[in-house]
Amino acid sequence: MIVKGRPLAETLFVPEPFRLDKKEEIEKRRAEALVPANAQASGPRKLMVLVGEVKEFEPARAGRKLVVRHMPGFPFMVDDDLYRRSRLRFESEFSLWEADDRAHLMVIATFGLNPAGLAVIEEIAVSVTSENWIPYETIHEKKLIEALATVREKNMKGLRFNLSAGQPIANAMLQSRTQPVALYVVPAGADETFEASLDEMIAARPDIGSWVWRVGEGDMPPLPL
Repeated sequence: MIVKGRPLAETLFVPEPFRLDKKEEIEKRRAEALVPANAQASGPRKLMVLVGEVKEFEPARAGRKLVVRHMPGFPFMVDDDLYRRSRLRFESEFSLWEADDRAHLMVIATFGLNPAGLAVIEEIAVSVTSENWIPYETIHEKKLIEALATVREKNMKGLRFNLSAGQPIANAMLQSRTQPVALYVVPAGADETFEASLDEMIAARPDIGSWVWRVGEGDMPPLPL
């Protein structure tokens, strides 16, 4: 696949699983993979895309150091303004991750290497996942996916992608049956517009059953098993 005139393999960087006994080999392969991100003497700056798991954001003398799992001793620098904006934009994701030691915080970010060889983040986004690597948006959705993990029936997790937080989605779907069932979690603060959109979604697919958990009305109802 070609992205902006370059093979995707030269743009995408996913850390290799780290093994202490293979440290030198891994660091050599990493240095080779990061060559496209080196600072250029002239011309436009070349950036790469990082996809990995956040270990922590360490305080630095200026800004923060993003520490990515499987990359010991190789920080990604994040300036104060970018870190502040990311905390505001992804407030829910950070709070969910910080509240659960079993959760994973995944990061996707553009970065380049400055003349000193340090990796500097340009833009960043994060997503929180369960211990089984399933993305979730709220503690209520997490409760749903944990319940689904205990049943034998095949199910699929819905993702929001570019839809706004005010747009309902099928949080999950039970598939192994004559009529699939879409599972919806309605947040406690949902307004009339949200409810109307949900009704339209359900009515538009009469071939798919529906299960609705309105969080404001109490605990999760039994799954339609």
